[in-house]
Amino acid sequence: MHRPTWTRSVRFRMAGLYTLVVFGLGAMIVVGLNFFFSRSIEGGAVSAELQIRRVASEPGAAVWIDAVALDDIERLANQTALEKLRQMSLMTLGVLFPASLAAGWVISGRVLRPVEQIADVARDIQASDLSRRIRLQGPDDELKHLADTFDAMLDRIEQGVEDQRRFIQDISHELRNPLATMATNLDVALTDPAADEASLRKVARLVRSTVDRTSRTVEGLMRFARRELPTSSVRPVELSGLAREVVDELQGPADRRQITLRQAGGRGPMVLADREELRSALANLLSNAVRLAPERSTIVIGSGRSAGWAWIGVQDEGPGIEATEHSRIFQRNWRSDNGDRSAASGAGIGLSIVRQVAESSGGCVTLSSEPGVGSSFVVWLPIGGGGSPPSTDGIHPVRDPLRELTAADRS
Repeated sequence: MHRPTWTRSVRFRMAGLYTLVVFGLGAMIVVGLNFFFSRSIEGGAVSAELQIRRVASEPGAAVWIDAVALDDIERLANQTALEKLRQMSLMTLGVLFPASLAAGWVISGRVLRPVEQIADVARDIQASDLSRRIRLQGPDDELKHLADTFDAMLDRIEQGVEDQRRFIQDISHELRNPLATMATNLDVALTDPAADEASLRKVARLVRSTVDRTSRTVEGLMRFARRELPTSSVRPVELSGLAREVVDELQGPADRRQITLRQAGGRGPMVLADREELRSALANLLSNAVRLAPERSTIVIGSGRSAGWAWIGVQDEGPGIEATEHSRIFQRNWRSDNGDRSAASGAGIGLSIVRQVAESSGGCVTLSSEPGVGSSFVVWLPIGGGGSPPSTDGIHPVRDPLRELTAADRS
């Protein structure tokens, strides 16, 4: 037989249990009262010591009743009282059952209200919006602990989804640059009718190098997906040689926009860092500059040392960045309000990755930029010596070595 849905609910079962308990206790009390009352009135007459009693029927008249008649009257009165008591007990039990059922239904509803609130939040939660929380108010009882535990679980789920979203963004960003570089260099080689064997071999070596770097990136992402800790790859890195590799890698995209890439600074210096991470950070800076700098302009990539710090950076002649946006430019997924004319517009997570790489090596990244003049991004890495910090506010350098280097070259 099919039962109604509401009869299968927890609330109905709780109300039924409450009714059985209350009705059972009430029935036991009523039966006990009847039993003890009936036992207490059994036996002889109430006034056993009284032999004769006078009952007045009307003024001036009297009726004399002997002891036997008095006992019969008393037993009749007791029997009548017991019948009345049983009738009242049955009526009480008849009223108690529906009353306890109604009270159980209301009380179970109030008890289960926080559970229903938790269920409502769970139904409303979507993968795209995990910000809903229960935030149950009331006494610090088991239900509040359940709601708080559910909120804490949602916090962990939201953080996990955010980490997953960030991981996907990092994958797309890390793979986009090398793929675009390979595509551009291959397009240049294929569209050049005068390309000789030497130039084609140069493009092939560059594409092969980019493929190897992309493979190492994919392997690192696979280790991360399997929750394996990546092995440390910190080793001595020559910054000028690293800059030369990045310039060669992005020479094709720069030539396509008639942009001149110029490397400045002498050989060195040497730093202890993760070479692939540092190369990724530098490639992010240079690819942003190549993509956003005006055509037929010059981009300078240089390296050097200054007061206990090694530095490597990129300077362009682009539109620059407003001073009000300098404090926000390294935020993840930040976009400029100025559209594509901003030197950082469309950089997405690139600049946040640059800052992360610099800070993981104990350094920082600084920015010098003026609208209409250009931008200069410099990554600072410690090399010992206890020099003063390269930036006082974490954004702007105390001195910009790239601008000083290009100014010296012009003079």
